[in-house]
Parts: sequence; C-alpha cells; structure tokens
Amino acid sequence: MNKITKFLWVIMITASVTTGCADHRKAQLNSGNDPQAAIAEISQRMEKAQNDQLDVLADEQYNQGSEFLAKAKQALKQGDESEKVIEKAAISKAFFQDAKKIANTRKSSAHRILMARKSALTAGVRKSDVLIESLVEIDNDLKSETNQFSKPLSPDDFSDFQKKYLVLESKAVQFVQLNSADQAIKQALENDADDLAPKSLRTATLDYKTAMNIIEQSPRSPGVYKKSVNEALASTTLLFDVMNVILDAKGTPEHIAVQIVKQKRALGELSSNVGKLQANLKSTKESLQEKEGALKRTEGVLKTQEAQLAKASTQVKFQQAMDEAQKVLPQSDALVYQQGNKLVFRLKRVNFRSGTAVIPKTSEQLISKVDSIIKKLDAEKVVVQGHTDSVGSAKVNKKLSKERAAAVAKYLSSLRGGYKLTYSGYGESHPIASNETPEGRATNRRVDLVLSVKQ
Repeated sequence: MNKITKFLWVIMITASVTTGCADHRKAQLNSGNDPQAAIAEISQRMEKAQNDQLDVLADEQYNQGSEFLAKAKQALKQGDESEKVIEKAAISKAFFQDAKKIANTRKSSAHRILMARKSALTAGVRKSDVLIESLVEIDNDLKSETNQFSKPLSPDDFSDFQKKYLVLESKAVQFVQLNSADQAIKQALENDADDLAPKSLRTATLDYKTAMNIIEQSPRSPGVYKKSVNEALASTTLLFDVMNVILDAKGTPEHIAVQIVKQKRALGELSSNVGKLQANLKSTKESLQEKEGALKRTEGVLKTQEAQLAKASTQVKFQQAMDEAQKVLPQSDALVYQQGNKLVFRLKRVNFRSGTAVIPKTSEQLISKVDSIIKKLDAEKVVVQGHTDSVGSAKVNKKLSKERAAAVAKYLSSLRGGYKLTYSGYGESHPIASNETPEGRATNRRVDLVLSVKQ
C-alpha cells in the first residue's frame, strides 16, 4: 500500500467515526434546542414504549432507541456540545417511532398473550432484577416461537406462555408486597437471630411464608392477601426492632428486648396524644364550670382523662429516663427497661468481691449516676433486689443477695434521693440466663432497682 492509498484510507476511517450518527434517521424533537428538555422528552417516549410493550414487539428498534437515549444522557453528563446531545436524542426518537410502526403490524397476532405479559408488567416485574431476567428469557422464547410475531401461537404453546407470565405476575406481586419482609428476615439470620431471637424469627418466618402462599393463590386479589401481608410486615418489623435492641445491648434476653420495643412504640403514640389529652382536660374543666347540671357525668370523663394523662406523662418520663440512661450508662454496666407501670434499672456490674456485700469504690459512681436519673423521675419508691448465680448453697446465696441489696439501698439512702427505699434478696431463684455457662452466671449476678413513680 503506497503513501497516497494509506492517506486516503485514514481519511475514510476518520470520516466514518466522526459521522457515525449521520447514517441514522433523525426525528423532529418537540423540545427544541434544549438538551435537558430533549432527554426528558425521549425518556417519556421510552416509558410509553415499554407500556405499549414495544420492547418485545419490536425489540431491535426499541433497543436501538434505548441505546441512543443512553448516549445522549452520557453526552450531557460529560458536558458535550448541545448539538451532539440533541442529535443523539433525535436518533433515539426516530428508532422509537419505527418500533411503534412495526409493533402495530404485529399486535393483532399476539394480542391475547400480550395481555398476560401486560399483567405481569403492571404487577411490578421491572422492580426486581431477578424477575427482569426471567421476563427477558420468556420474551426471547416467545419471539422465537412466533418467528418475531409473524405467526400465531398454537393453543398448547399459548397456554404454556400464559402460565409462564402468570407465574411471573405472581412473583412480582410477592416481591412488591413482601420484599422488605424478606430482607428483614435475611438480615436477622445473618445476625444470628436463630440464637438471639428464635421466637420472633419463627413468627416472622411463618407469617412471611403464609403471605407468600396466599399471594401465589390469589395474586390479583388484594382483598384476599392484604391482611396476611400486613401481619407479615408487622412481625418482620418487630423482629428487626428486637434484633436492633439485642445487638445494641449484648446479652439482652429476647423477652426483655420485645418489651423494650413495645414500650418505645407505645411511647410514640402516647407522646403525640399528651398534648391532645391536656387540651381535652382543660376544655372539660371549663365545661364543668358552665354546666353544673352535668357535673356527675362529666366528672367521670374527667377522671378518666386525668388517669390517661398521668399514664402518658409517666410513659414520657420513663422514656426520657431510658434515653438518658443510654447516654450516660455503658450498656455493659446497666440496662434500663419498663416492666408494667414500673421502671427497672438492672445493674450488671456492681462488682462485689466473691462472698462479700461491700460495694467497691469503683462501682459507687455507677450507682450515683443511676440515682441522678431516678431523682428526675419524682420517684415514690425504689425496691432494691439482689440476685446471685447458682454457685454455692441456696441458703448462702439468699443471705448474700439480701446483704448486697441492703448495701446498695444504704448507699442510695446516703445520696438523699427523697424516695422511699426497701430491699430484698432472691438468691439464685430468679435467673434470667442459663447458669451452665460463665456468661450466663455473670448475667444472673445482678442488682435490680425497681422504681415506682407518683401518680
């Protein structure tokens, strides 16, 4: 090849590269010369093409249109000249126009099977990458069997494809309705929920599988499956919240974690209602002054509302105390949770020396911090409960637990909390963990402060 021939060859290659878009038809854009508006226009056209199922009826033209739309978006992102962006958008529009024309000639022979496919799309197939892969596989088989929709399906083939799209529709409904539940269960399993929260995990799994089965039987009947879906979402949400409590405070038993979650949920409702109750209470009192004749009937309502307000206020105080405790008390040292209408401060590390009831100086600071929280609650009574593990005789353990409870009560009294103090010892009779392991025995060696507030 001589130099002139080489030169001409280079020019031909360069021209083909720089004028690649010139080989394609360009459609007139409604958006004018605004590149962002052009991309928005073609994006809407592509969405409509999907809804009209052009991606299967005229897949070659649809894919070309999608490709040039992607190129236009990339050019805009890279800061290319507006003309290049608009040119690619115009080519994309032309391909979508061609796809529509071709699809119109094929729709009649594929109308009935496309209805089944449309139902799967409406159910949400495109929201899952896995389901999209299944959709593409079925579509490819359909195009092959119909020779690009140039011939109709036999009755048997129609039935087979219809079943495939119906199964896909069912899976799409399951994904849309229950994917969050599925992810919650998987995450819980990764965090050892089968050991840490087996009851919550079992309930969530059963509810999830039940809802999946009901959807599979009636994917087009929300009235049939909605209740079971709501139950599955509720139990998997509870599992997620319970696991968060347990993971935040290592060693927390499942039943206590469940209590904490329920308390926090109740507090969210109560806190929002406190203001309403207070306004309602004020309104009721004003009404009493104006309508003395209805005094007896209204007093009953008032007392009920006052009781509700007092209960709600107590819940708010308890939650504030628990929130403060989480900030100032290491979870390895103390755990705070609500038990009925009482608040429990579980002191894990008073660190008594073996066989003694003398509070170490290092543990006095922990008790002082707890006392400062209790004082803010306007506590009426605090019962100090001592507990031991099962090492040693039951009689000795009961005596030792009572002496340790008395020591903590005496120290609290010296801090002048202003609340009534009593104490008791339970020895090894109230374990909250297995005494068969060192960790379990350490958990059982504890002092609980059970607090009641003034109503």
